[in-house]
Parts: sequence; structure tokens; C-alpha cells
Amino acid sequence: MAFQRKHIAEPTDVAGFMDRGNRYSRNGVYHRAIEDYSKALELDPEYADGYYNRGCSWYEVEKHDAAIADLTKAIELNPTADSYYAQRSLVYIFSDQPELAQADDDKCQELRIQSQEG
Repeated sequence: MAFQRKHIAEPTDVAGFMDRGNRYSRNGVYHRAIEDYSKALELDPEYADGYYNRGCSWYEVEKHDAAIADLTKAIELNPTADSYYAQRSLVYIFSDQPELAQADDDKCQELRIQSQEG
């Protein structure tokens, strides 16, 4: 008996689009990931992780301005997420903005220390 893949329904909610976007991203299909993250954000424009994930995908396709915009929005929505600052710092490095990269790296480290201290 041959293996048959069941039909996978089109996502209809934020979680579904985020999940599929994450699968696309893990497999290097960044443009499709960006499309799914965008659909998730249409459904919930206040979802910080959506902006973060889309920003990471923009970075992977070397669209640094779009990556910075999305990561900045993610930080505005959740200013205590250290990983958001770490990723934006990386994008700033590749955008030849070392001062901004250092500021984000410092903020990331500050948040991590605060988290460890309780």
C-alpha cells in the first residue's frame, strides 16, 4: 500500500498561518513564510511574534529595511522580548548601522540579566 498524504486544509486562523509560515521558514521558503505571516497579521495586527517572525524572514531575503520595520513593531508590542532586540541588532549589523546594533545588543543583555535575576 502506497503512502498517501491527506489533504491539508488552508489555514483559517492566526495559529494556522503562523504554523505553516514557520514550516516554510525552517525549509528556507522565506517568501511563502512572509506571505503566511502577513496573513496572520491581517487577522491579528497586534501579534508581536508575527512581526518578529516576518522580520526574521525579511532578513533572510536581505530586505533589511522591511526586517527592521517589522522587528521594531514587534518590540513596540512586546518591549521585554530580548530575542527581538537580538535579531534587530543582527539586521543593523548587516545594514552597516553599528551604533544601533550595539544599542540593541545592550538592551538584549539587560533584559536577559533582569530575567535571570527574577
